[in-house]
Amino acid sequence: MATLRIRHLFNDSALTLIAVESVDSRRTITSTRCQLYGQIEPIAVVVCSSDGTYALDMEAKPADLDELRQAIPELDAAIAPFANARS
Repeated sequence: MATLRIRHLFNDSALTLIAVESVDSRRTITSTRCQLYGQIEPIAVVVCSSDGTYALDMEAKPADLDELRQAIPELDAAIAPFANARS
């Protein structure tokens, strides 16, 4: 089963880039061996700056940031400093 996670790609005083990734792992156990499979697939990039916070899919088209925030609760904490800076 795939799950979504975030990973910080870049961070400085003006800009933060956060990758949204789908992580999937499987295992197969037989009487003679155990096999593990893993896959990490990029889903979107969240761009946080003083100009705003937005998400782009892997085709560089706008992605729904609210949908990503609902699917990945820790994304709220990652983008909170930028939301507070604009208030």
